[in-house]
Formats: sequence, C-alpha cells, structure tokens
Amino acid sequence: MTKRLVSVSFQPSGRTVDVPAGTDLFRLMANLGLKHSNTCGGKGKCGKCKVKIEEGFHALNPPTETELKHLSPEEVGQGYRLACAVRVPPVPSFSVRSPSSGPSTQILQTEGTPVYVLPDPAVKKYAIHLSQSGLFREEYILSELKERYGVTCRMDYTALTMLPAAIERGKTSVTCTVYCRKTVTAIEPGDTTGKCLGFAVDIGTTKLALYLVDLNSGKELVFSASPNPQVLYGDDVMSRISFAMARKGNLIILQKILLKEMARLISDCCVNAGISPNWIYEGCVAGNTCMVQLFLGMSPRNLAFFPYNNISRRGVTVRTGELPVRLPVHRAARIHTLPLIAGFVGADTVAARLAVELHDFRKPQMLLDIGTNTEVVLSDGDGSIACSCASGPAFEGMHITHGMKASSSSIDRVSIDPETLEVTYSTIDGAKPAGICGSGIASAIAELVKAGVIGLNGRFGDDLSRRTKRIKTVNGKAVEFVLAWRHETAVDTDISISQKDVVEVQKAKAAIYTGCTLLMKQRGITADHIESLVVAGAFGQFVDKESVRTIGMFPEVGNDRVHEVGNAAGTGARIALISLPKREEAERMARATEYYELAADPAFVGTYARAMLFP
Repeated sequence: MTKRLVSVSFQPSGRTVDVPAGTDLFRLMANLGLKHSNTCGGKGKCGKCKVKIEEGFHALNPPTETELKHLSPEEVGQGYRLACAVRVPPVPSFSVRSPSSGPSTQILQTEGTPVYVLPDPAVKKYAIHLSQSGLFREEYILSELKERYGVTCRMDYTALTMLPAAIERGKTSVTCTVYCRKTVTAIEPGDTTGKCLGFAVDIGTTKLALYLVDLNSGKELVFSASPNPQVLYGDDVMSRISFAMARKGNLIILQKILLKEMARLISDCCVNAGISPNWIYEGCVAGNTCMVQLFLGMSPRNLAFFPYNNISRRGVTVRTGELPVRLPVHRAARIHTLPLIAGFVGADTVAARLAVELHDFRKPQMLLDIGTNTEVVLSDGDGSIACSCASGPAFEGMHITHGMKASSSSIDRVSIDPETLEVTYSTIDGAKPAGICGSGIASAIAELVKAGVIGLNGRFGDDLSRRTKRIKTVNGKAVEFVLAWRHETAVDTDISISQKDVVEVQKAKAAIYTGCTLLMKQRGITADHIESLVVAGAFGQFVDKESVRTIGMFPEVGNDRVHEVGNAAGTGARIALISLPKREEAERMARATEYYELAADPAFVGTYARAMLFP
C-alpha cells in the first residue's frame, strides 16, 4: 500500500517537497542540502539539530527521552524538536523552521605561509612540429619526444583516440601532454603548451579549500573554499564512518556529495580566472585518512576498529573518468592523493610537513595540526615520529553547548574582570554573537581559570553566585557561566560556558599535551629542547598564545618558539602539485615516519589524567 504523501515546507528557505509519511526529517533535510547543525550524524547524542515545527506539530509522537535531555519544557511547548527524532506525520501539510542565527558567514582557513618551490610538475606539455602531416604517427611522436625533449614514454588509449583529430586539425603541429615522464595522456592540435593547469585541494573534515595553479610557472591563479558538505551526515570523522557503514549506498552518498562540491569549486575558480576547465590536467589531494578514503570511494571500515590500520599507505592516482561524478577538467585528467602515515595520521599531515620542511631540521622540531583530530609530529636528527590525538572536536565548536565553527558571529575573544567577573567579548566580524568558536572557547576557559571561577581541577568554585549574576546554579551548585546575555545575542538565548563544556576542553587539551609529552619521552627530550613548535590549522592561526599556555594545551615552549603557519596542508598540496620531486619526497617521508600508538603506552593513562588539570 502506497504511503500518503505529505507536503513539507522548510523555512526560511521556502522550499517545499512532497514526501511519504514516516520520512526521517533529519535525512530529508540532509538529502535536500538544507543546513542543520549536528555533530553526531543524527544519532541523538549532540542535541544540535533543533528545529521548530510550525505546522503539524500536534500529529507528532511525544518527545523521546533523548529529546527531553536536550530541550527545555519551554522549548517543547513552543514546538521545538530534534530533527533526528522526528518522522513526517500523516498530515496534509508539515512546516519546519530551522532556528536562525542571523547573517553569519563561516570563516574558512585557506591560506598558509607561502613556500617557493621550483616548478617541475608531473604534467608537462610538449609541442611536436612537422612539415608533413602524414608523418604524425604514434612511433614518430614518441621518437620526437625522446630525441628533442629526452622523454621516453608510451601513448595511452585516450591519447591514441585523440590522435587522428589532432593530426587533421593541427596540420603542422600537435601538443602532447605527458604524465609523470612516462605516459602521453592527451594530444591536441597546434601548440597549446602555454595552457597547462592543475588544482590542489585540501579536504578537511569541516572545509574544502581548492587552488587553481598554472603548472608551467607554479603560480596560484585563484582559490575557492566552502564548508565540507559531508557535515550534513556528521561533523566529525567517526560520525561519517558510522554513517558510511550503516547501510549499503551510504558510502557513495558521501563520495558523490564531496565530488559535486569539488566540481563547483573548480568551476568557480575557472570562471574567476577566465580560463576554460579543459586546460586542467591534474589534481592533487590532501586530507586525513578518512577524507581521502571517502574521496576515493573506499570504505572507512578499517578506521572504525582498533588498530585502525591503513588500507594502503602510498599515494593513489585515479583517472577522473573513473569517479562517479564528472569533474569540469580535461577528459584525460588524473587526480593524485598524497600518501598516508597511519590510520589517523593522513595525507594532510604529510602535506603540512612538506610545507614547513620539518623533515629537513636536525634540532628537535614539533608540528601540531589541530583540527577535528590533532596530529603531532616530532622530528630530529634521528628521524620523525608521529601520533594522533582525539582532541579536535571541542576546539572546532563541537560537543560545546553553544559551540560553533568560526564564523562572523562567533565569539573569538573573551576577557573577564577578576574582581567583578564582568565579561568583555568580541566576535570575528563584530556581529551579534550566535555562539563561540574554538579560539573563543580557549580564551573563555583561560579567563575563567585566571579569575578563579574555575579551579585547577576544572570545577566551578563555591559561592560564585554571591559574586555575580552570571552564574547559573542547580541545587545550589554552579553549572554555567554566562558570557553573553540573551538580549545581546542573535539566537534569543544566553551564550554560556557550562561545566560539561569545561570537561570537554579538559579532555581535548589533555589529549594534545599527552601526545606531545609521550613523543618527547620516546626521543628522550623535554620542552626545553624543542627549537620550534609549529602550529597548523585555523585554530592555531587565530587562538591567543597566552590562552593555550594558561590552560596547558602545549608543552612549556616559549611563545617566541611557537609559530603559526595557517593551512599548511593546502600549501603542501600545492607544492606536491607543481613539483614531482617533492611528491616523491612525500612518499619517502610517509614511509620513513614512525607511527606511535599512544593508547599502547603504559604511561598514557597517568599522563592524560595529570594533563586534565589546569596548570
């Protein structure tokens, strides 16, 4: 029997669709590309997919226990529900409104410290000239490539199919596109050697950054960025792994939504640069292990269970025609993914190391790439050792009550008067606050510690409610500190730091500190020996150094030895795109880096427990 169709409208977008009664609202919104916050992929754990049911509310089942944990009685009475717990009821029409936070633009960290590399790309174009077009045969072209340019290679099937038309239209010249000095992948009429482009892309868990590059000069022409569309299925890596494994077909959903967004970014770059996408012959991809596997359409099941082994460590090259979504590039184009170090130390870390040239140092250097997961690499004269810390979510706004990704309306700095406990804060672009981002979270916790609101064990102090009205209590115990009052915000609610938020920050900073400490222990050094602590990623770029020192996130390295490099993964991907020798170096680097499993260290539990305290 066919289920009754229900007209479902979404506000403020105004979009309306007809769906069968019983449709999962969370999945429906994800499939339609409608934004809703979530960090758990629709499992009911985070409580952030809050929506207001404006029509059809009376036909819904009573709120679940999970919803009642995250929604106040007042919110339930006003029609608020969690999208992940709602199925469209059998009513004529059903209207849903996503809570608006006002105008807000997510801040995406795309730029890193520039590094000059001599262009020597994997893709090169060579012009072949002849006075008699009848001599344009495969053997002749390959002979000319060898004799005139010193390139010994073969011609692949795609190039062979292009050869007759190229000869006919080119008359006296054709251009060969050669990949990795081994294979002719395309043949075009005339001399097109001046038009040879590629793109580099950093696939972050929360954002995509794509750079269009002239392969002849190595110059970046234009870049484009956007949030990673996979966030519709969970903000963190484990949520997406769970979604990919939940049912057949989910893996291809994650792959396609990513590829479609990449295609859009490529098109945007070409339009902005005034260049045809037909001149793009290669792409180079950096990302954590999970993002790389999802891009390639490989199941991330290997990352769901200990010991989290890689399916493959080497870089992978794929023809764009083999992907399930057509990208706007030359039909012979290829995409290369950089190599991986371990299950949770991926190609983004390899790219970042290329960008900061960490492998060239002899004195101890440490690299921290802080994102939804934090990778730590320690390099010295004895080589490199790396580990992964399950720390990032709190510093990207996840698992924090009023946490959000860095955007124009997110609180990024906090100052608290130690006497009056009055708060001064700023948002990234001066907009009304809608939440608090990673740098703001670190700043707020540091200020609460310095003001004595939070003790060294992370607990709110006693009798705080006598000192300030900003403290909210339950059964006489402090549970929340208000940073911005309801009338000051763009979300019609107080923005505060809760006891749960403090614990999340403690866990995150303890994981990072523990990773650094145990790697130094393996090398027999202390923080005093670290010549340079390089911090990559958006959090490191914007956070106040003194705040992270106050909460004890990093080893006790002087601020003069701490260096922020921005999106080093994006920089490294561009380096690997324009330099084949650097790409080969990346392969050697990945194989030579020792991976250290923190959880297997007997000292892990004790070190982590001590690091939970504020110094």
